[in-house]
Amino acid sequence: MPILEVFGTFLHYEDTGQSSRPEDTMVLIHGFGDSGLLWEAQVEHFKNRYRMITTDVRGHARSGVPNELGLYTQDQVVEDVRAIMDYLGVERSIMGGHSLGGYTTMRFYQRYPDRIRAMILSGTGPGYRRMDGARQWTEMNEQAAAEYESRGLETAVDARKEGIGRHGGTEPVYHKLKGLANVRRGVMRMPPLVDPTQITVPLIVLVGENDEPFLNSSNYIAAKAPRATGPIVIKGASHWANFDDPETWNAAVEEFLAGINA
Repeated sequence: MPILEVFGTFLHYEDTGQSSRPEDTMVLIHGFGDSGLLWEAQVEHFKNRYRMITTDVRGHARSGVPNELGLYTQDQVVEDVRAIMDYLGVERSIMGGHSLGGYTTMRFYQRYPDRIRAMILSGTGPGYRRMDGARQWTEMNEQAAAEYESRGLETAVDARKEGIGRHGGTEPVYHKLKGLANVRRGVMRMPPLVDPTQITVPLIVLVGENDEPFLNSSNYIAAKAPRATGPIVIKGASHWANFDDPETWNAAVEEFLAGINA
């Protein structure tokens, strides 16, 4: 199992596929409760033309679960992605993410704009401009974390059986409740707005037709980002549009990438 020891824990990652150019590397980051297996259909589709890198975000699945809440921050997850890219010799990539992973992609761009050549945002929100919205979001996550705590933070749960996130293939996926609680209390706490007008690389916005909480945010990002494509609304899909309808999602991304590579 490929792992990288970094920043007080270890990170599971997968590095597959091949590309003719170093910049044709795709780094994909999953959302809360998912794992790198969320992207199985995308890896399979693109691996003959792109180097495909996925990871389990700290606190999830096959990656480590640090005890200290201070090791779970938005900035730390950005640094985790950077560390994997550095270790694998990736200077610049097409970076994409679902939900929390999309927000991480936007935060990564704020810190390392020269290391992203294009962006893929699926079911993603840009954070909150207003403090009351951020507080409500944080309170909701604290309530969910408290429910995990009531079950015992050392408990490992079967993510597939309990319907936590989405995961391709058939490999067992277990989350430790301590990790999920700490991600909610740390990484997902008080997310500030990432201003889409400041993102100057090409980006595509995708969202499921039934992903009501993220339809407005997808419209907002697509309207504000100077070089945005979309939003591409995937008919009949939920929050996990890339998982529900990978054929349509992949085709939209394929067309977007053909445009930036022309």
